[in-house]
Amino acid sequence: MRRRGGTGEGWERRGSGASRLTSFLELMLRTKWTAFRGIRLALAVGFAFAAAGCSRAPELETMRKFQAAEEAFREARGPEDFLRAAALHQEVLDAGMESGAVFYNQGNAFMQAGKRGHAIAAYRLARRYRPRDPFLEANLKSALGDVAAEDRRPLLETLFFWQEWLSWPEKYHAAFAVALIAFGLGLAALVRPGLRVARTAAWGAAAVTLLLLASAAYDGVRYSEPRGVVAVPEVVARKGNATTYEPAFNEPLREGADFAVVEERAGWLLVRLAGGLEGWIEREAAVRY
Repeated sequence: MRRRGGTGEGWERRGSGASRLTSFLELMLRTKWTAFRGIRLALAVGFAFAAAGCSRAPELETMRKFQAAEEAFREARGPEDFLRAAALHQEVLDAGMESGAVFYNQGNAFMQAGKRGHAIAAYRLARRYRPRDPFLEANLKSALGDVAAEDRRPLLETLFFWQEWLSWPEKYHAAFAVALIAFGLGLAALVRPGLRVARTAAWGAAAVTLLLLASAAYDGVRYSEPRGVVAVPEVVARKGNATTYEPAFNEPLREGADFAVVEERAGWLLVRLAGGLEGWIEREAAVRY
């Protein structure tokens, strides 16, 4: 894939909502109405974040940080420059602006800097807000390379077949909309008791609302579980939290390997892999998300 506005071949920086973010920002910020620059910046970034997937409206200072991070990425020429761009995106996240666009662009910056493990972590966080973004999926797949992806799905995710179609904010929004429909149909059934179709539809909409809320609650549970990614070329997992312990596995864990964090002790992490195997790795060898 080609990266717009960059040098050489490689990473598509934005897709869907994030591409609208760039074009809209450039359109607004390049106009000559300097007297209203702050207002236009607020409108531009607010619209763009809404289109790209964002949990809440950004503040003006956070918008300026995001603009600086994007500019740093565009002007980056080497690994150190891309690491700086990733750090600036982290400042946006630390300011409370959790957005699929920010995580996605931070992942691209990490990937250009050669930090594959950090990029994978950022991409996985971006998926929570942008589950249907084909550019994100392509970049994540490329970053994973030959690292085996987890192919086992919990039973609940199989039953909730739409679980990966909607982001967790979208599930809450959809539940609220369907609940309003159920309320309206219920009122119609009360006003006209003989209208059985409205009563049946109201119960159906109420059931869909409960399913969506349950699905969103499940996201809250699984996203609260601390996870991590191996961020070094390889690391030996051991049977205890010290280098004196024997290796826990026959082979070291490679960069990009994903795991759940079970426990943290004295600079070590007890990690659980997809198959249920557990071992201790040094905290510095991983990035948590």
